[in-house]
Amino acid sequence: MGKNIKKIKIFVMPVLFFALLMPQISIANDLRPGIQAPFFDLKSGSGEQLTRDDITGKVIILFYETKGAKEKNRKAKDELNIFYNQQEEWVKEFVMRLAIINCSSAVWPITGIWRSKLRENSIKEGLTVYGDWDGGMGSDYKMKDEDSNVMLIDKKGMIRYAKSGMIDNSEISKIKKLLIDVVSEK
Repeated sequence: MGKNIKKIKIFVMPVLFFALLMPQISIANDLRPGIQAPFFDLKSGSGEQLTRDDITGKVIILFYETKGAKEKNRKAKDELNIFYNQQEEWVKEFVMRLAIINCSSAVWPITGIWRSKLRENSIKEGLTVYGDWDGGMGSDYKMKDEDSNVMLIDKKGMIRYAKSGMIDNSEISKIKKLLIDVVSEK
């Protein structure tokens, strides 16, 4: 019987060790509401640089997409832009709409074309569209590749909403409400 207890201890100890580590592992590998947004470093088609530190204190609603997925959530973008434009000026001062395209597949001969397209899209969207040129933000933020990713980050840099894929009407309403709630927080 003593040998069986010893065998159980040998089996259970590593299992307990990994079970205790699992919460830390899943937090480190999964960005979800309640997690601090990692640092990012982006550059627009005009060469404007933007880092997470530059926008601390703002509520960020961001769309991170590949060029092939940028129209997937067109309805959500349009509705959120209308919603933003309907807000009082003090609300707009605390909100930043951030559009990011994964440009990591752009290689030297065509980077100029990519920069030009970012500038064109900035004019079309009415806001600066930034490029994630090395894919670092997409990787650090666990963005789903070839999809539309939406996040809301509060003034303290905490992720409050994160979703990949199509945003339906109920989700748009949820984002609008959360946006106003987060802007109103002290």
